[in-house]
This record gives sequence, C-alpha cells and structure tokens, in this order.
Amino acid sequence: MKSIKKCVICETAFDANSRNFGRGRQTYCGPRCRQVANNRRHWRRRNPPKTEEELRRLCVVCGVQFITDPTHSGALTCSVKCNEARMNAMRRRQSAQRLERAKRECAICGLAFMPNKFGVGKTKYCSPECAKIATARRSVAADTRPYNRRLNGSAWKRAKKQAIERDGGKCRACGVECKPHVHHAFYRTEAEMNDHGIDNLICLCGTCHRKIHDIRIGKDGDEFVISGLVFSVFGITKVRIG
Repeated sequence: MKSIKKCVICETAFDANSRNFGRGRQTYCGPRCRQVANNRRHWRRRNPPKTEEELRRLCVVCGVQFITDPTHSGALTCSVKCNEARMNAMRRRQSAQRLERAKRECAICGLAFMPNKFGVGKTKYCSPECAKIATARRSVAADTRPYNRRLNGSAWKRAKKQAIERDGGKCRACGVECKPHVHHAFYRTEAEMNDHGIDNLICLCGTCHRKIHDIRIGKDGDEFVISGLVFSVFGITKVRIG
C-alpha cells in the first residue's frame, strides 16, 4: 500500500513506504534533500537566531537603517542597488591605487605623469613633445662621435661624390650596378681615416662591402694562410704583421 507524502525540503510528492524499509516514516524524497536538511540544522546550531535589534543595520551607502536577513547578518547595504554602488566605488579606489603606484617622472621635463595601460612598463616621457626632444638629443649625441663627425663633413661628401662618378656607380669587386658604398681602401691609422683622397676610396656593393671586412685565417702545415676578398680587390700578395 502506498503512503504518498510531500518532501519537507523540495515539496515533491513521493511514496514513503518505498523508502526506509517500507515503514512510512520517511520525510525526505532522497539523500540530497536529507543532506540539505542536515546542513540547515547544523547552521542553526552554529548561528543561533538573533533579535530584531541585532539585525538592525545602517547602510554604508545611503545611510538608511534596515533590518537584514538573518542569513546575512553582516550585510553592509540595504539593497542590491546600494551594494552595486559600494562595489563600484571599491573598484575605483583599487584602480586609483594601482595607477598611483604606476606614476613616474618624465625623463625630460621631470613632471610626474601617468602612463597609459599599454605603456606602463615602457613609457619614459610625459608627452610626444618630450619624446621628440629625447630623440633629438640622441641624434645630437650620435653626431658628436668622431666617426660621424668625419662622415658628416663637407670634405667627405665631395670625395664620396667624386668616387661614385669615377666608378660609374658600379661595384669595383663584382662590377654590378648598384647604389654603391664608398669604402676607404686603407683605414688603419688616424691619417688614413682622414684621407678622403680619390685614390684611397673604392665603390662597393653592399654584399662586397661586407665581404671585404671578412678576413679568414687558416693553417696549412706549419704555415698560416690568410684569405679574403680584400686581397683580390687590391692585389695584395705580401702581408706584414704588426
């Protein structure tokens, strides 16, 4: 015989005689509802009911007094709207604190500035104007190097133009027409570095210019062998080590 009862947790109808060895004393439709009931019972034991005065709270957002739900006795806000406002304010404070830690000093003008989120770890300048000043300073510093001063001089520019005209814009090593690099044939001493005479200049393509600086040293028995494009271009047969 069936004994239809309603579960005290989910209110689902079930046959009590089909459970608990058919004694008809079952009050829950299944193990899940029994666990929910046990959890509620344990929670009430650990959290005894509070009086209305203990549940009375003051909203931290709008300042209105309210009575909170016993299951949320530590509530800080009176409604969902106030809770959203509190969370948004907390996120804004956290964001401001992160940005405050990210503040830095401009390397040019010294003003404190806030880098954008894409340049927090890289930005050194507070504005495009300061970045342009820094670039100009780097260019000036580069131009003051002895090598750059020589290549920016009018004497070198005239000699370079004459060498290109003499070789007809062709590489002296492979004969290819190109936008030639003008190379100093002899470049060891300070006097040779500043010698822009037409006899000390040679036009080379980019590939040959790289190869002419590549000197390889090998060994053949007891003798050392030195090879490279520079020897064939200048017809070098004897080398003095010094």
